[in-house]
Formats: sequence, C-alpha cells, structure tokens
Amino acid sequence: MKAFMEPKSVALIGVSRKSGPGSFNIMENMMQYGYKGRIFPVNPKAREILGTKVYPTIRSVREEVDLAVISTPRENALSILEDCAASKVKAAIIVNQGYADADDKGKEIQQGILEVARRGGMRVLGPNTLGVLNNFNGFTTSFMPIGKERSPVGLICQSGILFVGAMEFSGAIGKGIDIGNACDIGFYDALRYLGEDPDIKIIAIHMEGLNQAREFASLAARVVKEKPIIILKTGSSERGAASAMTHSGTMAGNYHVYRAALQKTGVTFLEEDGKMFYAVKTLGSLPPMKGGKVAVITFSGAAGIMISDALERHGLSLSSLTANTIRSTAELSPEWMPLGNPLDIWPAVMKHGAAKAYSVALRAVMNDPNVDGVICVAIAPEMPAFSFLDVSGAINEAMEEAPQKPVVAWLYGPNPLEMRKHFESAKRIMTYPTLELASWSLSILRDRHKVLGMKKSEMR
Repeated sequence: MKAFMEPKSVALIGVSRKSGPGSFNIMENMMQYGYKGRIFPVNPKAREILGTKVYPTIRSVREEVDLAVISTPRENALSILEDCAASKVKAAIIVNQGYADADDKGKEIQQGILEVARRGGMRVLGPNTLGVLNNFNGFTTSFMPIGKERSPVGLICQSGILFVGAMEFSGAIGKGIDIGNACDIGFYDALRYLGEDPDIKIIAIHMEGLNQAREFASLAARVVKEKPIIILKTGSSERGAASAMTHSGTMAGNYHVYRAALQKTGVTFLEEDGKMFYAVKTLGSLPPMKGGKVAVITFSGAAGIMISDALERHGLSLSSLTANTIRSTAELSPEWMPLGNPLDIWPAVMKHGAAKAYSVALRAVMNDPNVDGVICVAIAPEMPAFSFLDVSGAINEAMEEAPQKPVVAWLYGPNPLEMRKHFESAKRIMTYPTLELASWSLSILRDRHKVLGMKKSEMR
C-alpha cells in the first residue's frame, strides 16, 4: 500500500488536456493539493499539459514510476496495464467505471486486469475508484475537490462520494482508500495499512461486499485492540444487495452472517446511515466507559424520562446515586424537591444560578463510584442576552478536576450550533443533536471498554 499512499513518482495515463473549473483534471487537482513528487503525464494527443512534458506511452517514460493512475476507456485497460508491468511500475489505480460493475464484458476485462497484475508483480486499486488521499503528505488521486485536514481518522470505502462528502459521513479524514470494485486491493490490504499507520488513530469503513472475509475478521480482531474500527455495512435488503453488485461489482453476501462475524471481532457495527459521524466523534474523543450505569443531570423532567427510555434500548441503565451525591445537590435545592436519578436541578438553578447548580451536580456525579458515565441536558441560550443560562464554562471547569469518565450532552434552545463549540472547546465533553444519539454514544463507549478488556482468544 505504500506505493499507493506515499509514491515518489506518479504516471497519469489518459490525463485530460483540459484544465480549469469543470475539467476534472487529476493532474491539476494533484498539483493544487500539494503533491511534491514527480508527475509524468501520459497522453498521445498532447505534448505539454500544465507546463509539464507529456509522454505518448508509459513505456516512453525512462524513469522509475511508483504508481500509475489510469483514466482511459476500458477497452485500453489491459494493454496499458501490460505496458505498466513491462515498465516495472509497482502499483496502478484504475479510475474509470464499466468493469464488473457493468456487464459481462466488463467482468471479463476486470479478471484480465487481475491476471496481468499478478504476472507483472503489480498491485491494482479499483477499477471504479477515486483512488487514495493522504493529507499527511499532500497526495491525492481524486479528480474531485476534497478536504485537506490532517485528521487522525482513516477511511476505507467503496464509493468516492464518501471522499467528497467526508465531513457529512465521518468528519474530516486524514487518509482515505476507495477500493472501488476491489479486483485486487480490498478491505484486508487497506485495513492492514491503516492499522499499522501511526498517523491514524481510528478507522471508519463503508462496506458493500467483502472478499477475504475470514482474513479480514482475524485482522480486525487484532487491530481493534489498538484502534477503534467502525463499519457501516450496506446491502442488508435484497434490493440493496443487488444494487451493490451494479455499483461496485462486489457481492454483498448474507448481511446477517457478516454482522454476526464482524461484531464478534469487537468492531463497532453500524446499521443506520447518519451514525458514522457520531461514532467517530465519540470513539475518537471520549474515554471508554467501564460499565453501563449512567447519571443524568437535567433542567427538564421530561428529558430525563426520554433518556431513561433510550438508555434501556441501548442496554444501559440509570445508576443509583450515593447519599453523598444526593446530599451535595440537595443543599442547593428547595426542601420539597425530591432528588434522584435523573437529577433534576432546575429548582437549584432558580435559587443559585445555572453555573453553580450544574458545577456542584456534575462534580458530585463524576466522583460517585456508582456512576460510569454522564448525560447532561442543558440550555443553548441566545448570547449574550441570556448568558446567565450558559453552563459550558462551569461544565468544562468541573471536568478538569473530574475522573476520566465519558460525559455527553444534549442542548436545547435557540442557539445549539454556536453553544456546541463552547461545550466541546476542552475536548472532554461531546454534544449530540438528539437524546437517542447521546444515549447510544455511551453504549458504544461501554462496548469499547469491553473490547479492550477481552482476551485474544475471546475475539477469534
């Protein structure tokens, strides 16, 4: 995989002569992205592209080439790959569609690609792929614009849309591998690379079909002990599985068998779109949760009831707070206020202010030996007019002195987006748009703790 992710020289075969907006020129995008290695454009119809000498064929490049990026019609793929093998190119990315994702002729050509690559000692990524991105060395083979943040998140996917739309899917990614049709390089190779990569601390995977399933599961069970792995497996329905075949040319397989096998390895297995972003955010920022007992601090009795229901759905429960914890909050509350868990502190807020009430309550529950994690319900007020309702500063200050337990929050009111930044400024608390997601996030932290405590023999 090093030749794909860290090449010193790249041949761009079939690179467009056009440049500028709307040209989708891989070379132009690569240069703007910051690639510092050598680029050899190959196009028999041009002499110069973007100020760089163009070669008629890969055989005419008389220098060492680590990676070839091939963007030509499928009819030319086999002969071009033969030329790459003859030129001792180490690896190739085949961008275009029309192979196993298309018709019988495409499947035949794709099989031929694999045979040529094996004879020539090459590795192939694709076909039908945007290729790779590496924000740690400024390299990408994408013809679409993508983000450039050095995030510790590695992404493996079977759709280029998740490169382009990474911020919506997983959040910022530092390295990405789009395996496309996976005729050669697949999930196993990509996971092995990212699993050993010191730049990457968490791995997000979008999976349609899976080859080398047994080998992948064994590898995942080892990697997950060092780094969280989150998998969104699509193709659970009969129609979805059929669509996977036409999209990436891979068999989606029996979804329930995959789910059982992958969950056994200790990965976080997702079954719903929209959760990857929050799973990455949770596992990448918060500590594992040692048990399933949760304390809830709330301004709203109704929210407390909703959280109680959500916790039960995710295999968690409300903790029994100690007498010391109850006493700490009771000293701020009216005598008539019954206190328990959820811990409704609104009467205390009315007497002593939001910041003081929340600070006392959070310190108490964080130091409670019966509490494994905390959900905070707080107001997101308009600022600065209602700054007296902002408890973000008090929460972050209390967290500085607190034990390492996960704390998540749900914010309600007119200013949630802005207030989210205040709450998450110290990176000790994460916020979620729904109480359901907040509760679920603690459940995957509980599962993460279990994984870290499991013996290797239990994960085989």
